[in-house]
Amino acid sequence: MKVSHQRMLCARCCSVSLVRSASRSGRSHLGGLLDWSPMPDDDEQTRGDGAGGFDDNGELDRLDDEDDREGTTATPDEVIALILDESQAIPFHDLPALSSADNETAGNLLSMWPRISAARRREVLATLQRQAEDDSALDYDRVHLTALQDPDTATRILAVRGLWEQEREDVMRLLVTTLRSDVEASVRAEAATILGQYVVSMEFGMLPEDASEFLCEALRDSVEDGGEEDEVRARSLEALGAASDEWVAEMIAEHYESGTARLRLASIRAMGRNASDDWLPILIYNFDDDDSETRAAAAIAAGQLLLDTAVEPLALLAEGDDDDEVQLAAVHALGEIAGEAAEAVLTRLLNAEPWLADAARHALAEARLIALDDAEDDDEDERE
Repeated sequence: MKVSHQRMLCARCCSVSLVRSASRSGRSHLGGLLDWSPMPDDDEQTRGDGAGGFDDNGELDRLDDEDDREGTTATPDEVIALILDESQAIPFHDLPALSSADNETAGNLLSMWPRISAARRREVLATLQRQAEDDSALDYDRVHLTALQDPDTATRILAVRGLWEQEREDVMRLLVTTLRSDVEASVRAEAATILGQYVVSMEFGMLPEDASEFLCEALRDSVEDGGEEDEVRARSLEALGAASDEWVAEMIAEHYESGTARLRLASIRAMGRNASDDWLPILIYNFDDDDSETRAAAAIAAGQLLLDTAVEPLALLAEGDDDDEVQLAAVHALGEIAGEAAEAVLTRLLNAEPWLADAARHALAEARLIALDDAEDDDEDERE
């Protein structure tokens, strides 16, 4: 199966596609958001009715059903006032007024942010992220930048996570600062993950050379920092995996051979992002690992290499592994590889248990879409 150069680059992303459209135009300059005034400590972790629940990692415990409301219009100041009124639910249908915030709105956000409880701040950011995932035209980056130095750990995690589609160099440098200096390892780890997006952009030639060097140096320093938490080092290694530099491959191999358990797992994930055929034998070897998380990671990584020779070993995992998550990972990987052999396996799985058949159905649709895209690429090549 012929694999396009662009598709191989995209395979360096995580299992869910991390490469979105190039940069969105019309963003405002960061302006006053770079000048942060510290907020008072706020240890409140929960709040009463009307707020969503979030754990200390910024994960959403409960989602409201407000996304079913009819859209209405409001000014940014009105939306900010509604957010401040914690007796009311988050004004889901009015939040788009904060998209592409101008300097005045950004200043108002900065001034009001410390007056909101931690739980409410978390809920606002998580809701904005849900909206932005559903509508790519929404740009809430300045709201997330407002919260980068929030005293609440989970809020900072959400703020970092909300910048995952950003490609601006100045935002990348802010995230590097977070990676290097945030007091909480969980926030530093999240920053490393989001910086992985920039590594992919770098491979597409979308970052200047000096910015690329700055980015790689920061991630490399993080991986090599023996005093850093393993989770942060591991996320940094996974992020770097998408880089094609020889020293990155050497670093991946080193931590696979002699790293801690977490860094070894990260090296396996990085192999997939690295998109080198040479990693496939190692990944297939790990299909038999005793640890199910390792087997699942190896399956996903093998799928990212887009090699037909991985189909048969992945089929064995998808049809015979004793762990549901490993089977799902293998099915997803087969959908990524696509091609006749992968489609044949996925078609067989349509007769499996309902949960596995449903996953196979989605993967089969993805595989057929990829095949269509590849055929169109071939037609374009012939015309050229």
